[in-house]
Amino acid sequence: MPRFSDNEKEVIRQRLLTEGERLFTTFGLKKVSIDEIIAATGIAKGSFYAFYPSKEHLFMDIAVSQQEKMWSEMVAFLQEHSDLSPRELVKQTVMFMLGQFSRYPLIQSIDGDTTDYLFRKLPKEVIEAHTKDDSAELLKLEQYGVHFTCDISVVTKILQMLAVNFFNLSQEEEKIRTEIINIMLDGILKEIVRENK
Repeated sequence: MPRFSDNEKEVIRQRLLTEGERLFTTFGLKKVSIDEIIAATGIAKGSFYAFYPSKEHLFMDIAVSQQEKMWSEMVAFLQEHSDLSPRELVKQTVMFMLGQFSRYPLIQSIDGDTTDYLFRKLPKEVIEAHTKDDSAELLKLEQYGVHFTCDISVVTKILQMLAVNFFNLSQEEEKIRTEIINIMLDGILKEIVRENK
């Protein structure tokens, strides 16, 4: 295994993240090879494996990093809109987060096919850790008076599925897509969010 100084590790890691994001966003996860990633970053194949066991792990690292940025944006949104009723707060927060996806093309590119592929290629514990991270972030809604009627793991899966549906509607006019998501969200929130604080 190659040896790198701490500075070299950081430079290589940043190159992998930057070039990986560019390649995955442009061509899609399945069409990008490790050889293309190492050619774009100018590192040896052994060096790639010193950082990631697979391209899927790199993809997940990039997606999680972007999602962490989105979660911090969510907290700022919650602070600004804390006077809304619980259901309206969740609805407006979800709509805000869906709108933020346009700033994160890699996350926006994740569709049902990509999700299925990641489930097949990544170890179960990597997927479960990501879901736990999402659940922990969604629990922050409770600090703003939101109480869910079901377990947070169920809420997390429901909202993840809503996001996938949002991406699948990308070919629709924005007005139609927004109306569909609003209808779905209203129905979902009646079932999973208590109205009273």
